[in-house]
Amino acid sequence: MIEESLARYALACLVGALIGRRTVGFLFRPRPALEGRGLRMRTKRSVLAALRRLPGVSTLTILPFALEPGFARIANDWIYDLQLWDLVQADQPEPAGAGGALADSLRARADGRALCVAVGRQDRGKGFDQFVQAWTGSAELRQTMLFAYGGMVDPALAAAAKAFSAAGGFGLDRLISDAELLDFYAAADLVWCVYAPDYDQASGILGRAMQLGIPVAVRSGSLIERLCRAEGHPCVALGDPVQTAVLAALPPPLDPGAARARALRHGAESLRRLAAALGVEQPGPAADA
Repeated sequence: MIEESLARYALACLVGALIGRRTVGFLFRPRPALEGRGLRMRTKRSVLAALRRLPGVSTLTILPFALEPGFARIANDWIYDLQLWDLVQADQPEPAGAGGALADSLRARADGRALCVAVGRQDRGKGFDQFVQAWTGSAELRQTMLFAYGGMVDPALAAAAKAFSAAGGFGLDRLISDAELLDFYAAADLVWCVYAPDYDQASGILGRAMQLGIPVAVRSGSLIERLCRAEGHPCVALGDPVQTAVLAALPPPLDPGAARARALRHGAESLRRLAAALGVEQPGPAADA
């Protein structure tokens, strides 16, 4: 992940170019580097643009250039985020069907209402503040939906989590197990992916929802909204502040077979592009775009 240290990545690229070895790096958040106006982002943009011209260097974004053609100015190529296709690989377990006890409990709590879930670390980057505001701010929404989250809450949002629970929302403020994560997905009618503008990237939460065909809530104008539209994935695009009336018309889930076929295509295309970047034999023919 290039974002961990651009300096280390640049050094590795320079050394690799000098000794004739390939260097491949993944750029998780290309949009700030492409559009940022501050000195740090302008410097990052210039460095990435220079590195992509070095022999043997491949900077890869984790979303297609078609979503933002400008990415081609700072990266050499792209793959689909691994978490858009990892569940369908042969050595990965199949996701749970109806789920386990937690899924049953969530459905019982919903009592006929639609269920919107937020999973993983709950902080402003993942949109937990807006998740809480949407739930606590609309009695009408609470009549038709249940909001539930699983994952540790950022201490800075502890008061928000308390207000969320007081308004009848369900939360597990702790690390959740893999089985519990799948139960949240199994029970969900909508997965919350309304991320902050500075966290505008693909994520495991979004990726698993797409692999399972579950509709997602996304921030209007975000890259992941573009991804959902391009891939025909059911989504609800929300502004800031969240207009809860939009949530009243939930799209139906994607057919599981279609979701699986798409994930297989994403995996085949990603492995082909990664093999090309590494200069190794392709693992198989590319899937149709």
